[in-house]
Amino acid sequence: MTAVEERPRAAVPRRRDGAGRFVALVLLVAACWGALLAVTPSATGDPVLLTTSPGSTEVVKSPDAVVLTFDRPVPAALATVRILDPDGSQVVFTRPSHPDGREDTISVPMPAERHEGTYAVAWTLPSSRLEPVSGSFTFDVSYPIQPDGVPEIETARDPVVAAVHLTARTLAVAAMVVLAGLAFFVASIGPAAALAGATRWWIKTAWWLVVGGTLVALVSFGPYAAWVPWRAGFDPRLLAGAVESDAGRALLARLATLVPATLGLALLVKSPPAATAADRRLRGAAVLGCASAVLATWTFADPRPPGAPSPLALAADIGLLVALAVPAGGLVLLRFPVARHRHPVSRFARSVLGCAALLAVAGTAQAWTGQRLGWLPAGALALAAVLAIVAWLVPRRPVKARLGGRIVAVAGSAVVITVATATLLALDPGQSAHAQGPAGQAPAAIRQQVAPARLAYDTGVLDLVVIPAAGRLDVRVSVLGPRSADTTVTAALGPTPVPLDRAGSGYWTGQASALGPGRWELALTLRAGDGRTQTVKQPIDVR
Repeated sequence: MTAVEERPRAAVPRRRDGAGRFVALVLLVAACWGALLAVTPSATGDPVLLTTSPGSTEVVKSPDAVVLTFDRPVPAALATVRILDPDGSQVVFTRPSHPDGREDTISVPMPAERHEGTYAVAWTLPSSRLEPVSGSFTFDVSYPIQPDGVPEIETARDPVVAAVHLTARTLAVAAMVVLAGLAFFVASIGPAAALAGATRWWIKTAWWLVVGGTLVALVSFGPYAAWVPWRAGFDPRLLAGAVESDAGRALLARLATLVPATLGLALLVKSPPAATAADRRLRGAAVLGCASAVLATWTFADPRPPGAPSPLALAADIGLLVALAVPAGGLVLLRFPVARHRHPVSRFARSVLGCAALLAVAGTAQAWTGQRLGWLPAGALALAAVLAIVAWLVPRRPVKARLGGRIVAVAGSAVVITVATATLLALDPGQSAHAQGPAGQAPAAIRQQVAPARLAYDTGVLDLVVIPAAGRLDVRVSVLGPRSADTTVTAALGPTPVPLDRAGSGYWTGQASALGPGRWELALTLRAGDGRTQTVKQPIDVR
């Protein structure tokens, strides 16, 4: 009997395993980006006060609360409202709240004992840049009396709160960069380094620094944004206000994105090292995909000018951090012998050279456009030069002990520049509250808002707000009229119709643009369900 040896059929399972691994990594990257997009809030921009209750200079009987309504959701717990009674005494000491759950409205209760005369109201809340957006108005109970003044609201940040918050933000950014670099090195440059205990210690430490820095930044954001001293910074309502804000929800998005990214990182560390170049490239691409989602939270979490970042700006921010991450992680691990083999060192040198080129391009572009602080492009260019030196030094003697001293020296320089650059990223006035000058500030009409002008008619009132904009004047109209559901309201500013949206029972809002100063006429038409029509015309002098 002749024995026939059967050929092994390893090729098909290997192909199937490769396809399954590819699908799994694609799903992991999709999960990271899905978590980011699902939790990250849409940009809301700077709020504009549309209407108040009581209205500006309005004579009322005895209001139970002062209510401010804006054109977009605002974090009530981060706002401050101060009210002076006719005697000049402050009568409100509580933080505002959202009445009836309306996120675009804040209110504070009036005291139980109210006096006749004029009440002065001042309010402030943080803009998208964390600048104070403020305003004031008066109203009269029964009859007017000349007020003693307008209440003052302190908008200077407590040094302790500012130091804690900015340190946590900087630490989180730096730790994200290092963690992404460590993961990329293990995945694509030196897979055998994953077996070393030092590598795992660095990965765990960087992960905890990201999580800890993000949590501290979230907890301290409320006192930081609301200009609260550290002694009053433990109010849980401030944490609720931070979660309501765009920056706070972006920090939560970072933590949510870390969940699938951490799962992938754990699988990467525990899996056998990649044996082929194709497997290294696949793992490296997956790491960059997941890391990009986590790094993108820097763009959304830091205070920025109004509006969502463009895809190009988001890609530039991610590219900048990735170019910092790859060499930072490699320089950390090259201190240990397990990562100093010839092939990993050669791969690292090539990747560092590419990162240096990317940083040089990014720094030059930022310096040319002037969109960021001058030190940030300078830091990027300096780090690019350091990385170019690293790329030249590293492959010279990859297996000799003397390489360790060179690596430690160059790594120390790179770490200093990386930390400095991370600090600049956290304090960049293009997205920071520390901006100075017109380029980094909201328009003056937004920072110090004039109270809505109140006009009364037979069945309601009309609040008007005029906001200067680029090449035009934006006119905001708020109509408080009949609560009947079958009543329709239309408006026109001169020949231009003003589209009105029903924002609630008896409440309509709209916006139109005037091309420039002059005398304009606003016409308001109310049509009841029984066919009755009322037209209100009001001249508006726009200066």
